[in-house]
Amino acid sequence: MHNHPVELRDDLNYTLVKTIYEFGIVNVPVLAAQLADRHRDLSFADAERLVLGFAQLYSAPVVFDRSGCDWRLKEPVGWDNDGLLLDIVQNEFGRAA
Repeated sequence: MHNHPVELRDDLNYTLVKTIYEFGIVNVPVLAAQLADRHRDLSFADAERLVLGFAQLYSAPVVFDRSGCDWRLKEPVGWDNDGLLLDIVQNEFGRAA
């Protein structure tokens, strides 16, 4: 991160903290695309690497969903996950936890 401008670091940090707080999970390709759009000198591959690195720094769960599904449309399971965790568990393991 030391080769990138401070504005990029601040933008990435703010975006990740906000995403973790709102969704509880980081959608790497979607956030990387948003970051690359805001910072035109940043390639998509570099943006993905930075998003993944910062997500790891925060020990945040990650998902690689290029479709950018709106998780808020899913039926809420609890006040804090908006149905995302249940959807992952049901689709990945074929049963609810």
